Amino acid sequence: MAAAIPSFASAQNLAAWFAAPANQAAYGALASEAGELAASLKRVGLSDALIADRLVEAAKKRVAPATLAATLREDTQRYLAVAASLKSLGLLPSDPRQASAAVEQASLLLRAGISERVLQAALDAAAAKLGARQAAIDRALAALSVVVSIEAEHALTDAEILALATGLVDSDLSDGKLTALVASIKSAVKKGLAPSKAIEESLAKATKDKSSNAASSEKSNGADKEEKNKENSGKGNGSKKGLSG
Repeated sequence: MAAAIPSFASAQNLAAWFAAPANQAAYGALASEAGELAASLKRVGLSDALIADRLVEAAKKRVAPATLAATLREDTQRYLAVAASLKSLGLLPSDPRQASAAVEQASLLLRAGISERVLQAALDAAAAKLGARQAAIDRALAALSVVVSIEAEHALTDAEILALATGLVDSDLSDGKLTALVASIKSAVKKGLAPSKAIEESLAKATKDKSSNAASSEKSNGADKEEKNKENSGKGNGSKKGLSG
């Protein structure tokens, strides 16, 4: 799952948003605190549109001011924690919008139940595999999305979640094919395997299948190359014979 740039429904700044009569009437009391939270995000290289987006969403749903204030504080704390994790691995993009996109995607996974420890482990494994670049963020987020899907149906222990997350990141499967393991793991569990065993066997099978396909492809390419060399050799010999005659 690539870290797509969020819509950031409110491109305007917070002051402009709060200046709108309807917003001022409903949430004017939160303007000062929202500004402080936005400033804390900007200090670590994130866009204050993360706060503006939440305000727009809350206004549409008519969330109570007290509830919104608590949500904004909780979200900001989560954003800052994710940004710190990314920065510690050299993965936080320098562009505020790109950085905010990555942070928002990771935060959604935390809200879905992924722990900060597992997020950090997945990011660490992805950085070790792919280096400090966007591809590592995409890899970790793709793997954790699969974890959320599996965890939603099968209660996994913390150890199993951690093993699954890092196993997915370290596997040779492309980001797009990681989701194929969901059905495989669910099927194995239905057959009576413990989740940890189902995860282990599904990852092993996927890696084995990929290796077998790669070996088969390499063998086929080698055979084609050898056949082509024979053809070229034959043509060369024929040419020489004609010249000597």
